[in-house]
Amino acid sequence: MKRFEIPLLFVNPPKWPALLDPPSLQYTQSAYEPHAGSRVQPILADRLILKPDMDLDDYRCKAVLDWIEVQIDTLGKHQAINMQRFAKTLLEDMGAATSVYVSGPTRGSGYIGSSFIVRVQQPEARSFVALCKELVRKYDPGRKTVEDLPVVGIEVSVDFYVKNHKSLGLDAQNLLRWQMTEVLKRHLKPGRALTERESSHPRFFTGTTGAGSAKLLVANDTRRASAKQRAEINRLNLPESVLAPLRIGAHSQAPIDTTSYIGQKDSAVMLRVMDKTTDQRDPSISTAVDLPPADRRSRIEVTLFKRADEVGGPAAVGLEALQDLFGYSFKPLRKLVFEFFNPTINHRDETSEPPFSVNFTELDVFRLSGVYGLDRAQRSIAAIGQQRYRKKEIRIKPAAIGSKGKTVSFVGLNRKIDRALVRLSKDWMRR
Repeated sequence: MKRFEIPLLFVNPPKWPALLDPPSLQYTQSAYEPHAGSRVQPILADRLILKPDMDLDDYRCKAVLDWIEVQIDTLGKHQAINMQRFAKTLLEDMGAATSVYVSGPTRGSGYIGSSFIVRVQQPEARSFVALCKELVRKYDPGRKTVEDLPVVGIEVSVDFYVKNHKSLGLDAQNLLRWQMTEVLKRHLKPGRALTERESSHPRFFTGTTGAGSAKLLVANDTRRASAKQRAEINRLNLPESVLAPLRIGAHSQAPIDTTSYIGQKDSAVMLRVMDKTTDQRDPSISTAVDLPPADRRSRIEVTLFKRADEVGGPAAVGLEALQDLFGYSFKPLRKLVFEFFNPTINHRDETSEPPFSVNFTELDVFRLSGVYGLDRAQRSIAAIGQQRYRKKEIRIKPAAIGSKGKTVSFVGLNRKIDRALVRLSKDWMRR
């Protein structure tokens, strides 16, 4: 078993004791072996698996509903601000520790009309239903029940807190949290239907808190490809986009103190991964409240919006109306959007298979763009191999590369998230 480390990258490097090694994440590299009684898939034969050297029991995992949106249509025209004030007073009278926002169908400010979106932050089942009933009673008295109110938006987060924080120094707490944040960014690989849409590619911002310009985890620019590479790809009848991940300069490491995104902002589905150390952030005036050390955590969250012109959103995961929320099973969300994998690399240099040279190894790529970037590179190499086999340029047919590619489920992490999502479902079983 071999070991290697990946230094943690920051936009604004934190203060760190000089006597300690710089913050990093350790990895082990060993021969891949399937579970007892299972056979090795051909695509994983003789490969090495890379695993982060960490103890998942150092973390407490909790899933929460950040917010829920329902749509309420009124008989006459009203001002969103007046509905919000009414709703806020209702929640205060109930003693609910939640906040509420009301907007029009485009979620803009200053709306006057008859179709409203009501967003409740950190909703509680009982007060949320009571609020909906009172809003309907006042603004849509003809509606007999709130059960069929459309759910038009929801955000679900999975948080990882460092356990036993009171017995750890602040530096040790920070390091454990940074390492989990790195793992979440580096090992997340949702379905390609989400990641490979042009506006949805995994990306991060070059500044902290969403500042600076957006940078793709794997750049799609192929202008630096050599004439030989272009000629070979064209000869093999493959799109030039295959060349994009076959250059080490196309791959980037996401810093810890930036937020990573998959999916376009305000689209039907968007994922974010962050090192959450602040709350009540207002980007318009650059303010935020620092969280106490015990509340800081590594977070992955998914936002689902209902869009008239898009497929997906809450209805796509079975949350079409308010009645669907109670007794809802959140666990299936994990395989849809919170799916984590460990990568595998070959004993030999698999990147020598294309009929032209590339300037990296599989390990080089993983060190930068993680599981996602390595999967992109491996798929490009596989596509080239398949075409060369069809043209009888190579004798051995490459193994078919399926949806998981050459990755292996990160079982421990996925199970931890499953348990957190099951607990979230139980929180919403009753109202």
